[in-house]
Amino acid sequence: MPAAAPPAGDTVGGDRLASHGYIRDKSVPEPPHIEASSYVIADLETGRVLAAKNPHGHYRPASTLKTLTAITLIPRLDPKKKVQPSLAAVNASGSAVGLDTKMSYTVDQLFHGLLMQSGNDAAIALAEAGGGMKTTLAAMNAEAKRIRANDTVARTPNGLDDDPPLTLAQQHSSAYDLALIMKQGLTLPDFIKYVKATTYHWPAPPTKEERKKGKKTGGWEIGTHDHLLVGNRYRGMIGGKNGWTSHALGSFVGAARRNGHTIIISLMHAQSDFWPDARALLDWGFAERDKAEPVGTLVDPIPPPAKPTPKAVAHKQAAGGRTTSSGDLDWWKIGLPVGAAVAIIAGLTLGLRRRRRPAAAGPDPYTPSADDAPPHDAGDGAWAAPESPDANPPRTRRTPPGDVKVAGAPLNPGDRPRPDSWSTVPNPTQNGPADEPGTPSGEDTVADAASNGATAEDRAEDTVRDDAEDTVVDGRSHRGPFEPPDGDKPHGDEPARP
Repeated sequence: MPAAAPPAGDTVGGDRLASHGYIRDKSVPEPPHIEASSYVIADLETGRVLAAKNPHGHYRPASTLKTLTAITLIPRLDPKKKVQPSLAAVNASGSAVGLDTKMSYTVDQLFHGLLMQSGNDAAIALAEAGGGMKTTLAAMNAEAKRIRANDTVARTPNGLDDDPPLTLAQQHSSAYDLALIMKQGLTLPDFIKYVKATTYHWPAPPTKEERKKGKKTGGWEIGTHDHLLVGNRYRGMIGGKNGWTSHALGSFVGAARRNGHTIIISLMHAQSDFWPDARALLDWGFAERDKAEPVGTLVDPIPPPAKPTPKAVAHKQAAGGRTTSSGDLDWWKIGLPVGAAVAIIAGLTLGLRRRRRPAAAGPDPYTPSADDAPPHDAGDGAWAAPESPDANPPRTRRTPPGDVKVAGAPLNPGDRPRPDSWSTVPNPTQNGPADEPGTPSGEDTVADAASNGATAEDRAEDTVRDDAEDTVVDGRSHRGPFEPPDGDKPHGDEPARP
């Protein structure tokens, strides 16, 4: 069952969004009744949520979680930096773009592989480039907290839920949060570039034939998994990200723009072929965006803390101090310069008297020593005292850092322990116990009975794992041209079953 609704008044986006069922304005035509257990339709420009179904229900995100990886790391990583993937990244299970430990890839290339080809290997390589798995996951959860996506907990950078095995309580998101993540992504030009791309040349080591021709780099074409961008393209489609695992089922978040207005949709826990439903949600959003009363809002991120303003320091009068009105004379101010002048005159007079005295008999008591050598030249005509050798110890010049490198461990494929990079870490912002109010249990979320009419056991039996996405090109075994997805298969973001 979905997670319990948050208490009234605490629901992000508005109290009406706490409902589990369909949420709509009854003065306009009903939004689509689709098989997905949860969805959101929102207007980007106004931030209004136009309709929803169980928007804050917790579900497994599958590869839609890669959008959170993207908005977290795009601002942090230089797109031109080179990254050498580790063995853990190259051997990632499920859908892969085809990394090679002998190659170095730019961050820009890895983001193309992440959001177009849904590369689980690219997600790990980017996490390693972002400071390591633990650091990246902490940053992802902090970013979710910053944009107020409080339903989201990330334990992997790619959304896989069985490598390592993760329960719903350990990694989850919501349709509302996916819409917030897409909203944030649309503020990043590079994010739009990646989700909008339809084909891209992926670099790889050259084949024998390519080496004979003198080529140092080979490669192949990769294509997007977004069916609304290829084939029967949806008019005005900006792009999006889909996901699929046996536990999560189908999920998608995307955006389209028409006549100066942008509609964001998200859906979770759907059937494998959810593309017609995604189209129906977009169509309804464009048709009713200026008629439907909002049922909630897409909230803005938490603003950064304001810089502290310096406090004015009040000058207190010393105890017993004398105050003088503006009309009185401060005689002590006059006495100071007069006293100084008298002291100077007295000093000059005493010096002249001493010059007139004859020198005393005997040797001169002053004997020059090595310490009285003339001071060294300080430059520009000035003289400065010699420096003590211990006064300023020599400094070590630091070499500027080079490109980000993530080296793979030379492990034998047959005797390879599980990489430490996959070890999960507690979420720094949302790690409450699973039995607290509003926290999901460890059981799988199932669709509402009214929408799918099946029990969790029936759905588990009918679910078939598919480890090959429509347009996956496995760089380690196949190197062929990109073929547009046929739309008949779920997109497998998970490892294959034997």
